[in-house]
Amino acid sequence: MKKVITKLLLIFLTISLIGSLLLVFVSSILFSPQYVFRTIVNGNSDVMDYKVFSERIIQKSSQPYRYKYNLDESLKDMSIDYTYKGIHRNKTLNSFLKETNTTSFIIVHDDKVVLEEYYNGYDKDSVNTSFSMAKSIDSLLIGKAIEDGYIKSEKQSIADFIGEFKGTNMESITIEDLLLMRSNISYEEGKIWFGDDAKTYYTPDLRNLALAHNNLTEKYEGRFHYNNYHPLLLGIILERSTGKHVADYFEQEVWDKIGAENDASWSLDSKKTGFEKMESGINFKAIDFVKIGSMLLNGGTWNGQHIVNEKWIKQSTLSQFPLNSDEYKGSFLENRNIGYKYMWYSTPNNNGGLDYFAMGKYGQYLYMSPENDIVILRTGNSSGNVDRWEDIFKEISFEVGKYKPDTEP
Repeated sequence: MKKVITKLLLIFLTISLIGSLLLVFVSSILFSPQYVFRTIVNGNSDVMDYKVFSERIIQKSSQPYRYKYNLDESLKDMSIDYTYKGIHRNKTLNSFLKETNTTSFIIVHDDKVVLEEYYNGYDKDSVNTSFSMAKSIDSLLIGKAIEDGYIKSEKQSIADFIGEFKGTNMESITIEDLLLMRSNISYEEGKIWFGDDAKTYYTPDLRNLALAHNNLTEKYEGRFHYNNYHPLLLGIILERSTGKHVADYFEQEVWDKIGAENDASWSLDSKKTGFEKMESGINFKAIDFVKIGSMLLNGGTWNGQHIVNEKWIKQSTLSQFPLNSDEYKGSFLENRNIGYKYMWYSTPNNNGGLDYFAMGKYGQYLYMSPENDIVILRTGNSSGNVDRWEDIFKEISFEVGKYKPDTEP
């Protein structure tokens, strides 16, 4: 009997192995061997993926800006109330950040750094990655391209820049539809390498992927649906309208002007095709990325340089409240009182206004609170067992914002 069971088990394992190999072989033909290899070897995305992909360097500024510091050590002892899986917890800020896999945490108030801390093996010279915070930068660059005259309006059809879509159903989609994540372009999550999450992350030719994906659906009915084909198409539009690589345009119009003290990089789909990973790929040292937030709070001007007009900042970051809850039904924003505008999130603050933020996988946040004159950057190796980081940032902004420039400690 044991021999029969052993034989059947061997047969089962052999069939499973052959089936797996056949699946990999067929998938390599359907997609590409490099793509399938990436998904198998790398698996889920990771904060160290900037070491996996090729990159385009973003040179540091010719006129570096260095923040003034007004450090308040007492902030580390601030009481933080938060929940995880609905269970209430309380810790000091310092303990909370250590225990939530935070790697950098910077608070800027009144254009001065009041807290700058690094945890879990990271320091000021460590490289952090943006994940989907990059989408908010995509939006910023679209606004800049409009201001520079490369694009007439966000209301333009994407086919005005992507001739391959002329005369197709894709012609009905506007740049604004992409920015709002409200086009009819289909997007299927999961399903290992057959799903769009993996395709839009690991495919070694993301331009071709986005141009070939012309599957439209009516199932979204104008509702918000998170879709990584949108930033890829925006990247193609930026390339074709400006005549520059997206990373080069970012370096020229933003990174250099904000006074970045260090080089950054933008991960590429592959060395061969050299297209920026528009959905996730900006890599930086924390003190430089927070300057983007300071620039936004200062109406698009920073380090003595005009970067983007204030009208675009307001138009792109702030949603209309109260929200139409039907727009977010079935999405990860359902019932969170967070709106999504042009690839930025916004939410009511404790002062009667709106805070807004960029957000990426594993809890990457750039958070701005205009009424409190606060910018917060949080990077991490994971989301850290926290239900809603935005609630924590909101409370910190309110408390730190109480200190006026003439009464700060």
